[in-house]
Amino acid sequence: MRNEVARSILRIGLVKTQDVARGRVRVIFPDHDELESWWLPIVVPKAQSDKYYWMPDLGEQVVCLMDQHDEDGAVLGAIYSSVDTVPIASADRSHIAFNDGALLDYNRSSHSLQVSLPSGGMINISANGASISIDAAGNVKVIAPGQIELGGGSLRGVARLGDTVHVTDDEGGTLIGTIVSASTNVLAD
Repeated sequence: MRNEVARSILRIGLVKTQDVARGRVRVIFPDHDELESWWLPIVVPKAQSDKYYWMPDLGEQVVCLMDQHDEDGAVLGAIYSSVDTVPIASADRSHIAFNDGALLDYNRSSHSLQVSLPSGGMINISANGASISIDAAGNVKVIAPGQIELGGGSLRGVARLGDTVHVTDDEGGTLIGTIVSASTNVLAD
């Protein structure tokens, strides 16, 4: 008896429906009589211990690996087209530009990372009980259970409420005092 080997077929289609809870989509294949697929899983870099999630948009052009009868398959990823063109042209950059204007761009030749958010955007970085956040109004908040170190060089250091300070007066003498009031705002030129 002869065994038949199932052939896989690459198909290009457009995302018609999303199942965001299960990470799958249904795809229309315009070059195959507008055939609509059944639910196709989306291939991601990791799905077990580490998780990666990113859904293709409705109408996005994707490449699918389908069985020979177009009954089962998977979405391998999105592809650029004459409508959806490449956002940059560089072999040294990893670039993610979001629809709302947010940007994440790393340039390995210049060793630079750019992260920017649109107006009203917020960012929070946290580790080991410490956090740095920028809120929608542009305020920066740094919280640390341990030490916060600012600056470097000879002027390094920050005076805090309750600290004893030494100040040179107009005649070259030294005055010693304690900081008795403070502001939560830090302003600098």
